[in-house]
Amino acid sequence: MKKLLIIISALFIGSNTVIPSNITPNEQYKVLKVIDGDTVYIDSNRNNTIEKDERVRLNGIDAFETRISPKLEWQKRNYNLTTQEALGLGYLGQKFAQKELLNKYVFAEYSADTQFDPNNRHLMSIYYNCNKQNKCKNYEAEILKKGLATVFMKSNLAKDLGQYENKRKIYKNAIKARKLKLKLIN
Repeated sequence: MKKLLIIISALFIGSNTVIPSNITPNEQYKVLKVIDGDTVYIDSNRNNTIEKDERVRLNGIDAFETRISPKLEWQKRNYNLTTQEALGLGYLGQKFAQKELLNKYVFAEYSADTQFDPNNRHLMSIYYNCNKQNKCKNYEAEILKKGLATVFMKSNLAKDLGQYENKRKIYKNAIKARKLKLKLIN
């Protein structure tokens, strides 16, 4: 399995993270596919093709599921949500990730104690929308602030990301999701 280049040597959490000035455009990766709010494919092989070894699990966050699963049942119980609300939050998180990341170039950094999760996905943080001063948004912080994900408490980033989690917005988004009247299709 090909390794992804570690872009940043130290982890900086926040929406205005400074990227070292030696970063060049060819060290960015294009986001080829969004699965949900916390799983994407980045083009680390630089061939514009989605490959299994390019699957990235965003470290430190837990986005809502986009399909029926045991994890969705846990999210429903843990946050006192209906199936429609939980799936709607998953849908909104997926749409947020698509808007912010899909077909855009990002910086990716290994940020966990281990490089891979149990499902063999790269555990990384993503930085994007960098300005001329090399200040970038941290995707994990941004989705938490929008109320479309929660902090993954078993992550080494849980303490740092906790300041961005917005449970009030999660429940506000659940009401918004209910109004979407999404239908579950087999």
